Amino acid sequence: MLQLAAAAQIVAVGVGRQAVHAQMSGLGAAACIDDAREDVAPRALTLAGGPVDAIAGLTGGPLAAALPALRPGGQIAAIAAPELGRDPLLDATITFHGVLTGDDGNRTRALAALLDRRALRPVISPVLPLAAAAQAHQIPERRHAGGKIVLDVTGGWPS
Repeated sequence: MLQLAAAAQIVAVGVGRQAVHAQMSGLGAAACIDDAREDVAPRALTLAGGPVDAIAGLTGGPLAAALPALRPGGQIAAIAAPELGRDPLLDATITFHGVLTGDDGNRTRALAALLDRRALRPVISPVLPLAAAAQAHQIPERRHAGGKIVLDVTGGWPS
């Protein structure tokens, strides 16, 4: 998502543990916040010089900590239902968007054009053999993988 924001010339702040800050910066984050060590909203307000226009929660993590940084009339996009009360959203006329991906043709062509221009690069981490599929499912439960988890099927099917 940081790459898409950068391609659209949107200034984005990445939020995550310190270990992934260099990766987020390399993907287009203008700045990063370590949510394990900093309060997200005050730090975002400082970095942005005031309230932000939008918040995107694309890892399924909590959004409530960032909500105070969002301007009235702002937007939230999330891949999972956030644990937010409706009253703060309604009081500030905040628009919530669920993020579902699907192939509508136009989206695929736009992404293909970005890939063709090398404006996007896949972030892969780790690559595991197909026999480790159960382990692959556990990685996101323990921590963010730092990229897409790939199962290598060239070694054949597990017996």
